[in-house]
Amino acid sequence: MKNAKSRFVAVASAAALVLGFAGSVSAQEGHAQHGAASPASAQQHSGSGHEMMESMQDMHQKMSSMKMTGDHDHDFAMMMRSHHQAGLEMARAELKNGKDAQMKKMAQKVINDQTKEIKKLDDWLAKHQASGK
Repeated sequence: MKNAKSRFVAVASAAALVLGFAGSVSAQEGHAQHGAASPASAQQHSGSGHEMMESMQDMHQKMSSMKMTGDHDHDFAMMMRSHHQAGLEMARAELKNGKDAQMKKMAQKVINDQTKEIKKLDDWLAKHQASGK
């Protein structure tokens, strides 16, 4: 129980961090629409960084629109699946565009590890309907 609760707290903390980050990005984009484009918003929309920002924004949108069931195990599995999927997309962007061998090696490890985790989450979700508790 403690392990599952710790994982849920970790996911909730990560989601809060992502929500705060995405809010910051939205604010920067809002300023850009009013003619005050910041250097940060210009960087977000150019090159390989754009792919990573898109994956983060997509994850944020999916996670923030997920309907929580009240079943912490089910909700954890759903949120972690989206979180890992975004990690895969970011790692693929690193392999495609990165230059540093150490970062590319890390990106490949993320792909290998998180692909396995997503499969485990998918298998678990296929066997467990949310209990609403």
